[in-house]
Amino acid sequence: MNQNEDLKIVIVVSASLGIGMATNRAAVLATGLAAHVPDMIGENLTTKDGSVLLGFTQIPIPILSLKSELSFHELVKKSKELECQSLVYLTRAQGLRSYQEYKDSIAQTTDADLDIDGIAIWGDKKLVNKIVGSLPSLR
Repeated sequence: MNQNEDLKIVIVVSASLGIGMATNRAAVLATGLAAHVPDMIGENLTTKDGSVLLGFTQIPIPILSLKSELSFHELVKKSKELECQSLVYLTRAQGLRSYQEYKDSIAQTTDADLDIDGIAIWGDKKLVNKIVGSLPSLR
């Protein structure tokens, strides 16, 4: 798959979140994406006069809002069915003090009981569009 032409990445957050919490989730998910999506980050760039600008994502990442009639668990399921990847943000992460606390809380929770309120999905453009095609942009 040609990374830039065939790959699509989206982030979906809960419509019930305020803009601050929604953008926080998008930022956290984007950092996770950088670790899991090969070649997502572009090379450093140099200006005409020699200033170096550090590279960032070379793949657009729309931020979408989940419609009330859908659930994040449905998005995860559809992603798996269509062989796309997903990365979730759990509501509980907002109030925990460490990653270890977060890890421990997940170990005590079944998959069906995960409190997802944000998700990043990536894979083939056409397949990702099948999953999120009807979702509106975050406003």
